[in-house]
Amino acid sequence: MQKTILTALFSLSFLFTLAQEKTFSYIPKNKDSIFSYVTKVNEIKKSKFDGKYKKEIKEIITERNTDFIKTIKDSNYIFDSKISGYLNKILGEIYKSNPDLKTADNYFFISKSPIPNAASYGNGIFTVNLGLFNLVQSDDELASILSHEIAHQTLEHVDKSMLSYIEKINSKETKKKIKEVTKKEFGKRQAVSDLIKDLNYNFLRRTRKAESQADSLGLVIFSKTKYKKSASLDALKRLDFVNDMIFNEPVNLKNHFDFSEYPFKEAWLAKDQNLFDIKESANDYAMDKDSVKTHPDIPIRLELLKKFVNEDNSTAQPSSEIQAIKKIAADNSIEIFMTESRIDWALYQTLLMYNQKQLDEKIYCNNVSQILKKTYEFKNKHLFGKYVGLINGFSDEKNLDEVKQFLHNIELKSIKKIGLQFCMKYQTVMQNDPDFIKTTEFFTKLNQ
Repeated sequence: MQKTILTALFSLSFLFTLAQEKTFSYIPKNKDSIFSYVTKVNEIKKSKFDGKYKKEIKEIITERNTDFIKTIKDSNYIFDSKISGYLNKILGEIYKSNPDLKTADNYFFISKSPIPNAASYGNGIFTVNLGLFNLVQSDDELASILSHEIAHQTLEHVDKSMLSYIEKINSKETKKKIKEVTKKEFGKRQAVSDLIKDLNYNFLRRTRKAESQADSLGLVIFSKTKYKKSASLDALKRLDFVNDMIFNEPVNLKNHFDFSEYPFKEAWLAKDQNLFDIKESANDYAMDKDSVKTHPDIPIRLELLKKFVNEDNSTAQPSSEIQAIKKIAADNSIEIFMTESRIDWALYQTLLMYNQKQLDEKIYCNNVSQILKKTYEFKNKHLFGKYVGLINGFSDEKNLDEVKQFLHNIELKSIKKIGLQFCMKYQTVMQNDPDFIKTTEFFTKLNQ
C-alpha cells in the first residue's frame, strides 16, 4: 500500500483520567536522531532524481519530509518497545533470508491508526498501523504483508508513481484540457470534476498494476523465509474481509447497560435520520479505509496468487507471542481513544475486549464509567458533536454505528441514571479504586 496513510489528527482539550498504565510514548527518546534519519533518507531520495521534472519532484519530497516530521511531532505514531521488538524479529527473518535486499536505511514506524494497514513511502520509511496487529493471526501473515511492502520499495513504485503523475499533469493533453475547462462559461465545476476523475482513474490503473507486481515480488521474498507460504493467501483474505467493516464484532450494549433499577431502553438504539450525515465523504472511520486495499480487486489477486501457492485450510492457532502483541496493540488502541476523547471508539473497544475476556474488570469499570462521565460533560457543555460525529449513511460499520447511535440517543437525564447504576453495580469490586470512587460521587451528586 504505497500511498500515504491519512491518520486521524485530533486537536483535543479534554483528556481522560487513564484507567491503565501507558506502555508507549508518542515522541521517541532519540527524537533528534529520528528526525535526522527522516531528513537524510529524503535527501538521498532527492539526489537520485534528475531530468526534466527534477525541480518539481524535489519540491514534493521536501514537502513530504516536512509533513512526515510534523506527523511525528503531532503524535500520529507511537513508540512501544515490545511491539517494535516483535516487528524487528519478523523483519530480521525476512532480511536474513533475502541478503540481496537493500535494507540499511529501512525504518518501520508504528501508526496509532486502528485501520489494518501498512505502507511503503519509497525512501526506506514504512508505516504499520496498530490495527494491523489486531488483524493478523500469526507471524507468517504479518511477514507476508511486510514482504509485500518491501517489494513496493524494491520496485520503486512510489518514485514511478510520483514521476508518472507529474508527467501526466504536465502533458500537452492535460494542459489542453485545463485550458478548455478555464474557458468554459457554463458547466465548469462538472468539467473540473471530470478531469480530476480522469487523472485519478489513470492513477488507479497504475496502482492496480503496482499491487500485482508487489504481490509477485513479495511472494518471492516471503517464500525464502521460514514462514508458511499459504499465509500470503490468509493475509489477503483477512484484508479483503475488513474492506467492508473494520469494527466487525457486535458488543451487545444491552448486556452492559441493563439494570434492575433502570432497565435498558430499546429507544436508545433507535435510528434517528437527523443523526445521519448524507455526505459519503464524511465517513470518519473510512480514514483512508480505501488504503486497506489500494488493494483493489483482492479476489482477483487471490486467484493469481493461488497459481503459485497451495491453500491450507487448516486453522492455525496464534502463538502466545502474537497473542501478547495483539493484546498490547488493543490496549494501546483503547489508551489512544481514551486520551483523544474518541468516546465512541473507546466504548466499542472496551466492551469488545471485555466480552472477549481480554480486559481486566477493573480497567473495564474505570473506562466505561469515565466514558459515561465524559458523555454527560460533553453534552452538558454542548461539545458532544466535537468528539462523536454524525452517523455516516454510507458506512458499513454497523457495530460501531450502534455504539455511536447509543451515545447520541441517551439524554442527560438517562446518562446520569445509567452512570449511577453502572457504578453501583461494580462498587464492591472497585471499592478501593480512587478514580472509580470519584466517578461514583459525580453520578451520585447528579442524581440527588
